[in-house]
Amino acid sequence: MAKTKELSKDVRDKIVDLHKAGMGYKTIAKQLGEKVTTVGAIIRKWKKHKITVNLPRPGAPCKISPCGVAMIMRTVRNQPRTTREDLVNDLKAAGTIVTKKTIGNTLRREGLKSCSARKVPLLKKAHIQARLKLAN
Repeated sequence: MAKTKELSKDVRDKIVDLHKAGMGYKTIAKQLGEKVTTVGAIIRKWKKHKITVNLPRPGAPCKISPCGVAMIMRTVRNQPRTTREDLVNDLKAAGTIVTKKTIGNTLRREGLKSCSARKVPLLKKAHIQARLKLAN
């Protein structure tokens, strides 16, 4: 897809002024020598945001897709001893290359504050009974 040319501010303002004057998209496009779709896009943007300039996006795009985030959360919920390196390898197998830091940030964003793997597995009921018996 080719990069589109940026219209100058005075052309965009002229389009908006002609639209306010009651002219249609086709007549504006013919008068200024622009495409009808371009004129329509500028007018729609002006109606919605009251500006015609292109603003930068708010922040960088996410490295991990929502599907990948769901996979990470499922893995961590089912196996609390999973390390960040294991999660990096899982995502690499799925085709997404990220760092351990990105995994940690994602887990924190999803509500897991301590993102280190659990060292000791939780005790089973039989082990608890054995410990109580030994203590008594």
